[in-house]
Amino acid sequence: MTLPADIQLNAWTGDEVARATPDQDAARWGAGTRGIPHSQAVLPFGPPADPRDWRSADVGYGILLPDDTDPNLSDAAKAAGEDAAAPVRELLAARPDTAVLRWSPDLPDHLLRRYFAQGLPQEPAIGLSEFGIGRGRLPKYVAIIGGPEVIPWSVQYALGTRHLVGRIPLSGEPLAHYVHALLAGWSDAQAHADRALTWTVDHGPTDITALMRAVIAAPLAERLTPPPLAQFRDLTAAEATGAALLGALAEIRPGLLATSSHGRTGPLGNPAEMRAALGLPVDGTHTTVPLGTLCDAMPGGCVWYAQACCSAGAAGESFYAGLLPVGSSALGAVEAVAGLGTMVAPAALELLGRENPVRAVLGHVEPTFSWTLQVDDTGQGLGGRLVSALSTHLYAGEPLGLALAEYRADVGELHTRWARLREALAGGDTSVRETLTRLRVSALDRQSLVLLGDPTVALPASGGDGP
Repeated sequence: MTLPADIQLNAWTGDEVARATPDQDAARWGAGTRGIPHSQAVLPFGPPADPRDWRSADVGYGILLPDDTDPNLSDAAKAAGEDAAAPVRELLAARPDTAVLRWSPDLPDHLLRRYFAQGLPQEPAIGLSEFGIGRGRLPKYVAIIGGPEVIPWSVQYALGTRHLVGRIPLSGEPLAHYVHALLAGWSDAQAHADRALTWTVDHGPTDITALMRAVIAAPLAERLTPPPLAQFRDLTAAEATGAALLGALAEIRPGLLATSSHGRTGPLGNPAEMRAALGLPVDGTHTTVPLGTLCDAMPGGCVWYAQACCSAGAAGESFYAGLLPVGSSALGAVEAVAGLGTMVAPAALELLGRENPVRAVLGHVEPTFSWTLQVDDTGQGLGGRLVSALSTHLYAGEPLGLALAEYRADVGELHTRWARLREALAGGDTSVRETLTRLRVSALDRQSLVLLGDPTVALPASGGDGP
């Protein structure tokens, strides 16, 4: 398998699309290990519990907190989450069977810590522990409390392969707003659960946005076309302007908004301005949709899928040295984003933490690569699982974490194939290098699609207004 001659990212620097030709050592890059999740084998657990029922003791719901509080705090107090912020304690009181999990930087990313009212703490392995809330188990649904500066993205990636994980990246009053809406079932939602809106930028056949439209946005629009939805609008190509997006949001108030575009990553020489606009959608005229007006138009209770570079945030590091050549706009973009440090995109923070919050934001921590959207040999598009998640599964009333489960499982499959070929490389078969590079890019790309919000949130299967 040969590597394509051109790399495009769905990132708009303010002057151009981020792109490059592969670095001269790109074929060797695929054998690197940084960023690749641990292999996680599936364990049988007898007659299966209903995975939609996060309240079941054999499925389970948990919150993940940092293990860095008062060293004098007892294990029982840690198990009860007594050191958590007030809104989190409200969540624990309303969901009394919630497992309180802990992360510490002295643990590898594949282990978590659990304290108990009685008995010694445990450090169950992510992906290798049975699901549930009992001893020796880890809940299938996990909500990380805090931003990536508190608990790293890498922990969310590790959980995402087998667990149904979301992140509530908030504190203070914004955290209280989100928890109150969650516990009230979005009773004040402005969004109509049986309506949807897609907004798809397409800059022509030589631009990655055309591939994004063909592989994900267009099939999703076809799947959402009524019935069963009461109303659906598809704004694409020349219609995909910022003004049209804002107008349609105000008019339709959709339960699901799916946008497909470049994400703002510029200006590269101005970190403060870059941070303030990171990941915002860039419309068909290469104009960034303003943060304030976008958030004002977004209805409370909406689910927003933002297919754009950095729409979820930044990781504070770049894995792509050795893949993207020095001097390319693609490497310049990812390095500039890495230079911002670890962060959540400003639109996601505003929408999740306001008084009438959205249910969730699905976005990317890293850019999407043109390579990862289709099979090189056949041209087959690879967006089917994501399209099903945002249509069939979401509108069946599944919790959003579960709706994404099949898409997440592909990360484990990619890792398994990568690990097998890396063994072949270690045995002297250098012909697998370029395939390793494609597999590593694909695994990193897929794991970086993250759920910001609680993984148990759902749109009602019956449709209608509100929650």
